[in-house]
Amino acid sequence: MQMPQTRSARILMAALLLTLAGVTTALYIALNQPWLGLTLSSRVDAYSPGIEVLHIARNGPAAAIAQGSRLLSISAGGQRVVLQPSDLIEEPDYFDTYAEVERFFQRQTQIAALQARPLLLSWQDPAGQVFEQAVAPLPSRPLASLPLVFWFQLLCGGVALLVGAWVYALKPKGWPGRLLALSGLLFLPNTYSAAIYSTRELALPGGLFELLSAINHLGALGFGGALAALFLVYPARLAAAKWLWPLPIIVVCWWAMDAARLAPNVSWGVRIPLLLEILLAVALAVVQWRRSAMRAADRAALRWFMLSAMLGAFTFVVFTFGSRMIGVFTPMQQGYAFGFFLAMYLGLALGVGRYHLFDLDRWAYRLLLWVLGLGLIVVLDMLLVLLLNWRHDLSLILTLLLAGLLYLPMRQWLWGRMMQGELPPIDKLLPEIISVAFTAQTLERERRWLGLLDRLYQPLHNLPMPPSEADTAPGLAQDGMELRIAPAGGLAARRLQGRSAGQRLFTVTDADLAASLVTLFNQAAAGRDALETGVQQERDRIASDLHDDIGAKLLTLRHLVHGEREQAMLMTTIDQLRAIVRGLRQAVQPWEEFAADIRSETAQRLAAAGMVLDWPPPLIGGLNAARLPPQDAAQQYHLRALLQEAVSNAIRHARASRVSVRLSIVDATRMRLDVFDDGIGIDPQHAATGHGLTSMQIRARALGGQIAWRRNIDRVPSSAPSGKPAENTAPPSGHGTWVELVFPLGPVHPI
Repeated sequence: MQMPQTRSARILMAALLLTLAGVTTALYIALNQPWLGLTLSSRVDAYSPGIEVLHIARNGPAAAIAQGSRLLSISAGGQRVVLQPSDLIEEPDYFDTYAEVERFFQRQTQIAALQARPLLLSWQDPAGQVFEQAVAPLPSRPLASLPLVFWFQLLCGGVALLVGAWVYALKPKGWPGRLLALSGLLFLPNTYSAAIYSTRELALPGGLFELLSAINHLGALGFGGALAALFLVYPARLAAAKWLWPLPIIVVCWWAMDAARLAPNVSWGVRIPLLLEILLAVALAVVQWRRSAMRAADRAALRWFMLSAMLGAFTFVVFTFGSRMIGVFTPMQQGYAFGFFLAMYLGLALGVGRYHLFDLDRWAYRLLLWVLGLGLIVVLDMLLVLLLNWRHDLSLILTLLLAGLLYLPMRQWLWGRMMQGELPPIDKLLPEIISVAFTAQTLERERRWLGLLDRLYQPLHNLPMPPSEADTAPGLAQDGMELRIAPAGGLAARRLQGRSAGQRLFTVTDADLAASLVTLFNQAAAGRDALETGVQQERDRIASDLHDDIGAKLLTLRHLVHGEREQAMLMTTIDQLRAIVRGLRQAVQPWEEFAADIRSETAQRLAAAGMVLDWPPPLIGGLNAARLPPQDAAQQYHLRALLQEAVSNAIRHARASRVSVRLSIVDATRMRLDVFDDGIGIDPQHAATGHGLTSMQIRARALGGQIAWRRNIDRVPSSAPSGKPAENTAPPSGHGTWVELVFPLGPVHPI
C-alpha cells in the first residue's frame, strides 16, 4: 500500500492505524476470557442474595439457568466464592479507600481463577428454590456477546483521537492543535480500558484489572491536564511554552503515586487531582474570557469551547453521580456517559479548529440556555429533596412548576441580552432601501447607504473594497470577522470588519440579509435609472424644440433689430437660451472651460448694464482643477443659473458699479462661489423673500449646498484650503451684498 505523501494525510493515517490497533487490543483482551453465557446485573438489592441474571445465552454453558434467577456462588476444586453485587461494579474508583480496592482486586483474581475451569454454579430461581449445576465455561468469549456499551466506548475513544488528529493536521505548528491531539491520544486508552473491564461477564484477573485501571487513571489525569494546558494557550497565549512542560511531569508523578498506593485514599489519588485540573481550566478560561473582550473570533471560539466543556462535564455528573443523589431517575451506565465527553470533545475541536464559528455562535447561546434550564431543574429538585425532605414525585412536580415560572422569563431576558443587535426583517428595511436608492446626489446616496450598514451591523470598520479584491465573491471572510458586500446601485463594494464593535462575528444570517439588501438596492436603482432616462429623453425633446424654434426666431430677430441696446439684450437672451439647452441636454464641460464660459457671459451682461466685473485669473482658485471629481452637467447647470440670478439682482437692485466673483475649491469634496458688489446692500432678514432669491435657494438645495446673504462686508473670509488666504478673495471695502454658496462636488439630480 502506498503511504500518503502530505504531512496532514500521514497524521490522519497514523491516528487511524493507532485507533485500529487499540480496537484490536481491546477485542483481544475482552474475547480471551472464560464465558458462561450470562448477562448479570450489578444493581444492589439488600433483600435478596447473590447477583441477578438478566439474560442467558441459549447456546451458552449455563443455559439451564432460568432468567430472573439469582446467581449465589461458584465452586471449583474445593473453593467456594459467595457472589456479591459489588463484584460487578463498573469502576473501582467508586471505592473510597485503597484497602477496599485491593480487596476488590483480590476477589476478582479468585473468581477469575475459578471461572477458568469447570465449576459448580449455585443459583436461586424466581420461585425461591436453590439449584446447583456443574458447568464447563468456554475458554473464550464470542464476539456477539459483547454488549453495545462496549462498542460505544470504543467509538468515543476512536472519534476523540481522530478529531484531535484532524485539528492537529490542520494546524500542526500551533500549541492548541498539539494539545487537543494529545488529549485525544489520552482519551483513547481511558475509554478502551474502561470498555474492557466495565463490560466483563463476571471477573477479570486481578493483575490485568489493576493494569487496566491504572491505564484508565493515566488517561483521565492526562486528559484533564491537557484540557488545562489548552486554556493556557488558547485562544490567547497566557504563558510561554516552557511553562507547559511542568504539567505532564506533575500528572505522571501524581499518577505514579496513585498506582503505587502512596496517596492517602482514592479521592486524593484520582478525584481531587481531576477536580484541581478542572478548576484550573475554569480559572484560565475566565482569564481568557476577560482578555478576549474585543476579539470577536477569539471570544466566539472560547464561548463554544467553554460551553462544550461545561456541557460535557455537567451532564456527565448529573446523569451518573448526581442522579444517585437526587434519585429522580436511574443512574446512566458509565460507558454511555462517556458520550457526554465525546460531545464535549467535538465542541473543543470545533472551537480550536474555528470551523464555521459564525454558524456555531448562535447555537452556543441556545445550548447555554438549555444547560441553564437543566441545571435549574436539577438544583431545585436536590434542594427540595435534601433540605425539605420532600418525596421525589412531589418535588419533581414543584420543581417543574417553579422552573417554568423562573426560567422562561429569565430565558427571554437572557436571549434578548445575548442577541443584542439582531437584524430587523427585510420588509421593515424596504422603504429605507428605496429612499436611499432614489437619493439624488451620489455622495449623499453613498453616505446614507453606509449609514444603513453601520446601523444594522455596527462594524468596527466600514471600508471600500480594494481594486485587487474587486473580483472577490461577497459573503463571509476571515472566519466571520469580515463581511464583504457586493456593489450596490452603482456604489462600490464594501468590507465590514468586526460585528457589533468587534464583539461578535458576522453570521450566515448577516450575509444573507446583506445579499438581499444589495438585490433590492440594485432593483430600486434600476428603476431610478429608468426614470432618469425617461426624464432625460423628454428634456432632449424640449431642448431640441427650444433650439430649433425659439433659437431660430431670436437669430432672425437679431437681424431685424438695429439698436445697440436691443442687440445686447438679444445676445444675452440667446446666451441664456444656449445655457438652458445645454443644461437640458446634460452637456458636460471641463471645469476650466465652464468657468471661462460663465465669466464671459457675466462680463457681457455687466458691461451692457454699465458695470465692471472683478474676476481675475485663476478662474478656479484652490486645488488644481484637474484633481476635481468627474464633472456633472446638472451641477454646472444649477451653478450657472444661480450665478446669473445673483448678477441679475446686482444689476436690478444693488445700485452697484462693480461686481466681484470668486469660484474656488474648499477641499477635495466641496466648492465655493462668492458674489459681492459695492452697492447699497441687502437685509439678510429678508433674503428669502422675492422670486429671484427664492429661486437661488432652490438651486442651492438642488446642488446639495447652503447659500447665505450678508451686507456691510469689509472682507470676505478665506475659502482656500488649509486655512490659507486665497488670492483675490477680498472685495473692496465698503457696503454691499455678499452671496456665499458652498456645495459638494459630485452628481446631482437636475430639476
